[in-house]
Order: sequence, then structure tokens, then C-alpha cells
Amino acid sequence: MNTDLVSRTGLVPEQMIPQSSPADVLETTVERALVSVRPSNLADPLGGALLAEESLVNALRRVECGSDGALAQAVACAEAACEHLRYGELQEARLLLVAARGQLARAHTTRP
Repeated sequence: MNTDLVSRTGLVPEQMIPQSSPADVLETTVERALVSVRPSNLADPLGGALLAEESLVNALRRVECGSDGALAQAVACAEAACEHLRYGELQEARLLLVAARGQLARAHTTRP
């Protein structure tokens, strides 16, 4: 352990790294997926869609909705977007990702 770091900050290094909740990870993944499938990404639109689908599936595995209705709606939208990405339906996927982003914003207001 780096004792110099502990003596200066009073924290061990593990405490200095902010822990992201699975919902925050999903939000970041949704934002990145939107960038991957935007219309200006003409170089390899299907490649971006496949990467976006893979990252969304990984993020969705870690999210538990509990009683948060907005988060449950965001997860449902992201799951539907994954289906559309799988078949290369980028416009539909973008629409669902935007809806998921809106629900995630609502979920932030209900979290403690």
C-alpha cells in the first residue's frame, strides 16, 4: 500500500475511486451507444451497432430495477434497443436509446 498517499489524503487508494452504481454504468453505456449509432457514423454503421449492442447487454446484466419504475422503463427500452441493434435497425434503436436516456434521468430524481 502506498503509505505516502494515505498520509496525505487520509484515504486508502480504494476509497479514492468513486464507485459507480449499475444504473450509472447503464447511463454511460446508453450515451456511448447513441454515439456509436448516430447517422454521422458512416464509416462502419453496423460495426458500431454491434459494439453498442454488446456493451448494452453487459451493462444490462448488472442492473437490478427493484421498485424504481423509471429505471425499469429504462432497462426495458435498452433491452428493446439491443434487439433492434442486433438486426441493424439503427433508427429504431436510436429512438429507444433516447427514451432510455430520458427514463434514466427520471430515475436520478427518485434515487436517494
